[in-house]
Formats: sequence, structure tokens, C-alpha cells
Amino acid sequence: MLKIIFHKQRYEFSESKSSVAGISTGGGEEHSSLLIYLLGSDMDSLIKASYQMQKKLTKVTGTKDIRSNYRVGVPEFKLTVDRDRMKFFNTSVQDIKEAFAGAISGKKAGVLPNDSQNNGRDTDIVVRLKGSDSFKPSDLTSIPVKADNKTVFLGDVAHIEETVGPTGITRVNKQRSVIVQANVTDRPLNEVVQELESLIKQEGLSEGVTYRLGGQAANMGSSYGEIIQALLLSLLLVYMLLAVLYESAFTPMIRMLSLPLGLIGSLLLLLFTNNTINIYSLIGFLVMDGLVAKNGTLLLDYTLTLMGRGMSAYEALVEAGKTRLKPIFMTTLTMVVGMLPTALSLNEGEETRVSMAWVIIGGLVSSTVFTLLVIPIVFLFFEHYPVRSWFTGALGYVKRWTGY
Repeated sequence: MLKIIFHKQRYEFSESKSSVAGISTGGGEEHSSLLIYLLGSDMDSLIKASYQMQKKLTKVTGTKDIRSNYRVGVPEFKLTVDRDRMKFFNTSVQDIKEAFAGAISGKKAGVLPNDSQNNGRDTDIVVRLKGSDSFKPSDLTSIPVKADNKTVFLGDVAHIEETVGPTGITRVNKQRSVIVQANVTDRPLNEVVQELESLIKQEGLSEGVTYRLGGQAANMGSSYGEIIQALLLSLLLVYMLLAVLYESAFTPMIRMLSLPLGLIGSLLLLLFTNNTINIYSLIGFLVMDGLVAKNGTLLLDYTLTLMGRGMSAYEALVEAGKTRLKPIFMTTLTMVVGMLPTALSLNEGEETRVSMAWVIIGGLVSSTVFTLLVIPIVFLFFEHYPVRSWFTGALGYVKRWTGY
């Protein structure tokens, strides 16, 4: 968050640095919101495809900072040996290499010890052709090469051309690659990826070039899957624990209605605050399940205790509601107030975690309100119409229908 104060006026600028995938961006390519690996064997096709991909990204709403790791290379001389002429003149690749490298880079001829010009250290003596810094291909063709007790010219056994060489070669899975990156803002990353893939299918890429996604776009699916698995596992473990504590297989199901009741407030607050379902909000759902559980647990536990003392289900629920109302409100208010600084993003760097805070706040508020209304009604319903009678009636119906 950037704060600027002019005289008595104060301006604040805040931007979320997480592109809705829910992971804070950092240094390095793998932390980019959208990372596209272009793969192929021909460098010219890869370069052409990188420009095509960058053009496609400019058409996708929500992308910015579009860039490629390809850089225009440096001038170089390319030497192509003619094998047939090399055999005819009875020379070797090593002789050609030494002549070519010696003309351009020079050849070490000795060492000058204790060089006063080099702070008393030894200095290598390199001998090279005069004017080699400004050689042209035509100049290199006249460089002499040893060939079986006679001398031939470099142009007789090789073809020399001036080209541009790459500053670096990137390989992914043993294939040449050019990497295109972009950041995503004000739009879910999943929508950006879908629109980009649709454009690629419509317009295509250079022949022989394929692509695959990296960065947050690649991690998004696996991260969502892991969070959902953790949520389902937590629900199962909570149910198993409550089944042991209540000594009932069905009473914990009533208590676990707190989670869907909490989802109502969480989703509404995400909508009103213009946040999305991302990694942080999914973590918020996971945390919320444990927090909203205490409302139903406090109410049902005391209700069952009073019923054990001889009260009817209705009287026990009314008394438990009166007794547990204050602690339920106090604990909920404490947790809501504790999450407000994060939800309001009062400190620098908290922009990425606001969705998690709003999920927890919305879940706590709606769960507190609905738990005190819905859970007692459901509990009374199943007390008057036990689940066991449901199974008995269904079994009787099946027997009558099948004749067994």
C-alpha cells in the first residue's frame, strides 16, 4: 500500500499483488502468475511463436507486464566445414578450428612473469592477427590452414558467414524453449487461462511449436485439489470424533449443519467485497469449519445434558439456548474483531489474505444466526421422527414391494 500526503489531503493506493490464484508473487519465473513454455526444435519458429503469444496475451482482459525471455543475440561468425574438400586437401577439423580461433581470439604464446603493469602478477602473452577485431567474412577466407605439408586457405575448406547468435539457450525437457510471462490483475486466473487457450485454438501457433503452462497457472489445479481434500478429510475426522463423544452416529450430522450455514455468509461477503474463491479463501473455508463448529457443539452438548436430567427435548433446547447464547455471541464477536484488521488490509502486504478473513467473518456471523434457529428445529424434528423408524418403514416398504 502506498500512502501520499499533500498538505492536509491524504491519498492511499492499494493493489493486490496476488493474481487471484491466491499465492503471493515473488522473485523468479515460477512465481509468475502466468508462465507459458513454448517448445520446439527450430529457434526461428520459437521466436515467431513468442511474438504471437505476446500478441494473444494483449487481447486477454486482465493481463499486464507481458514479456519474453528471448533477447536479440550478438553478432558472430559461423563456420561450416566442407567435409569433402577437407578430405581432398588432407586437413582436419582440429587444424581448421585452431586457424579460425587463432585468427579471431588469438593464441597463447607464453607468460610474462611479475608484470609491473599487472600489479606484479603473471600476464598471459596472446598473439593474434592485426585488425582481427574488424574482420569481415571475406578477410577470414584468406587465413592459412595447415594441410599435409602445404598450406591452403580457410575459404577452400569451409564456408564462413556473419550471423547473430543467441545470448542464451533455454531447454525444457530437453527441448529448446522460449518463455513468455504475464501478470494477472482484477480477474480470476482461471478465466484468463481459459480465454488464452481459446485464442490459441482459434489462431494457432507456428508450425512445430507446442506450449505448456507453468507458474501459478500450473499450480492452481493441484493446489485447489489438495485444499479440497484437506477440507473433506477434516469433515470426516470431526464427524468421527463427535460420533465417539456423543455416542451416536446421527447427532453429529445435525451439528455439522453449521458448515453449510456458514457458507451462506462466506460466499455473500466474498461477493460484496469483490473477492474470489482462491487459495486463501479455500484456507478460510477450512479454518471456518473448525470455528463455526463450536456454536452447534455448545448448543447440542448442553441440550443433551439437560435431556439426561429428565427434561423434554423442547424444554432442553429452550434452556440451552438461553444459557449458551451469551458465550456463543462473545466467542463469535471476539473472533470477528480479531479478523477485521486482516479483512480491511490495514497493514502493508495483507492485500493477498483479505479473502481468507472475509470468509471467516461471513461464516461466523451467518452460522451464529442460523445455528440458533435451524439446528434446534432439525433436532426437534428428528426427536419426533427418529431415523430408526425411517429405516424400519423403508425396509417394510421394500419387503412389500419385492414380496420377501
